[in-house]
Amino acid sequence: MRVLLVEDSEFVREQFLRLFEGLDFVEVVGYADSEEDAVQAIAVLKPDVVLLDLNLQVGSGMHVLRRARAGGYVGKLWVLSSRDPDFYRTLCEKHGADGFYDKAHEQLKLLDDLRVLGGEKPLF
Repeated sequence: MRVLLVEDSEFVREQFLRLFEGLDFVEVVGYADSEEDAVQAIAVLKPDVVLLDLNLQVGSGMHVLRRARAGGYVGKLWVLSSRDPDFYRTLCEKHGADGFYDKAHEQLKLLDDLRVLGGEKPLF
């Protein structure tokens, strides 16, 4: 599965890359740290999954979410954030997100969901 990682922190990007080590079905095909770079990468790379931070160096992850859907992207858009999950989960889903993960507390859930999406783990 082709994954685009949209994250403004190099440290956090490296953490996610380490998290994905050993997942043979995950191929990180690119990175972006700004709204424009993310929108362009989605259009050019056509990833199966976009892992999207809401905080970016320039622009907004929420704008990326809206622009990707408006541009016809049909793959999975999963938001990664440390913002209030109760508020932002609903807001992100309203704007086309397929999932919302708290960066600090839901990394294992993210891995499980990637395994399910990649056919590596049964749904239950």
